[in-house]
Amino acid sequence: MRGKTTKKMAAGILSAAMMATMLTGTAFADDVITVNFWTAPEQYNLELWTSYAEKFNASDVELDGKKVEINVQMMPAQPSSEAGIQNAIATGTVPAISENINRSFANILAESQSVWDISGEDWFADIVAERKIEDTVAAWAIDGSQYVLPLYVNPITLCYNSHALKTLGFDSVPQTTEDLKALLDAYAEHQEELNEEGISHFMYRAELLNSANYWERWFDIEAPYNAFAKGTPLVDGNTLTADRDALQKVFELYGNMGSSLLTGTIDGVWQQETVPVVMGCGLPWEISANDAAGKVYGLDGDYVFGPTLVENAEDVHYNYADSKGLVLYKNDAISDEEHQGAIEFLKFVFTGEGKDTFDIDWLNDTAMLPVRGDLETNESLTAYFDEHPALKDVGSFVADALPGMAHEKGADIMTALGEEAVIPFVNEVAASGGINENPDVSKYVDAAMEAMKNAGGLE
Repeated sequence: MRGKTTKKMAAGILSAAMMATMLTGTAFADDVITVNFWTAPEQYNLELWTSYAEKFNASDVELDGKKVEINVQMMPAQPSSEAGIQNAIATGTVPAISENINRSFANILAESQSVWDISGEDWFADIVAERKIEDTVAAWAIDGSQYVLPLYVNPITLCYNSHALKTLGFDSVPQTTEDLKALLDAYAEHQEELNEEGISHFMYRAELLNSANYWERWFDIEAPYNAFAKGTPLVDGNTLTADRDALQKVFELYGNMGSSLLTGTIDGVWQQETVPVVMGCGLPWEISANDAAGKVYGLDGDYVFGPTLVENAEDVHYNYADSKGLVLYKNDAISDEEHQGAIEFLKFVFTGEGKDTFDIDWLNDTAMLPVRGDLETNESLTAYFDEHPALKDVGSFVADALPGMAHEKGADIMTALGEEAVIPFVNEVAASGGINENPDVSKYVDAAMEAMKNAGGLE
């Protein structure tokens, strides 16, 4: 009897203990607000944001007596991160917050009321002031509202072969269209000498013949257009606002290069032992690969960045901002507590405990420029830029970088621009032209204007 009694007592004790454990677990879960955060589909983004989530979680931030915890995951990227986000919105599995949102996609999300307008929020104003990005966020406005907290920017300008510049007698990079014409004339005069050095063409841009990747038009058309148009956008709202004269100057720019425009594919053109061109598009994400290939930055090195070209020396060198940021999602599956918890995390990172370390951590982990209005003067970043002169130079272009159009058919618009104007122009004019021949490009500019208007259903 005693044995059975003991077993019954033991079973009772065990059952009570299990019940207590279950109750404790339930109580603990009820006392935690779990906020899901999706990072861009890159391992370094996941690791960086995880580290800040861990710091935040350890700081025991509470809302109404409940602990806020950030749960970090990498967003799905197949067939694209945008498609993954839209699917998550439709299925109620979207996170409270994510990064990796550009202005065009933000407009699509705003149209479907899937993201929060943060323009009137005090915490947003505090972050804008702390990061000195008042002018930057003004360019991100969509119908007078703000949906994105800009995170990083790659200003797209131009890149030059320092050895070629030296051979051609230039000790600085071109600033104006006249400067470039002078460089083209020098190239034509010294072509034989350059060929002996392995420099066979003036500019490399294989992507001019690629219409499938619509975003390439941001880099080879919109970036120089922004400078010539003095900041007038291609599209504003549902209106084609493109400055035709400025767009013509872009086509003339490439037309004056003629057959010296290299459109055959060369993987890692700037990492070649001998770079076969004088210039190309200035793409900041190539810096890491250049460093790994042993390339030295600067006029006395292997390559150097220069600004987009302008007609007059006093004009602003506007360029294209390849930029993305963070948004807060509005969905029935996201509770108000989770939304507020996401805001607490942003405050922690950008105006709280993380504000003095985030930007240098971001630079070290991603090699992409954080959106700050004081990149050139911020003392916490001085040592980094001294060690990375290429990014320091690129950083000087950030203030003049303009984000892309906020239109739901932005991809269609840029695809049509490539298919109906850029590719025909390169094949029919540039491929058979000579240096500084000033070809008539008006037919292709008209085609570009019409293609964009029709593709976007623009006024």
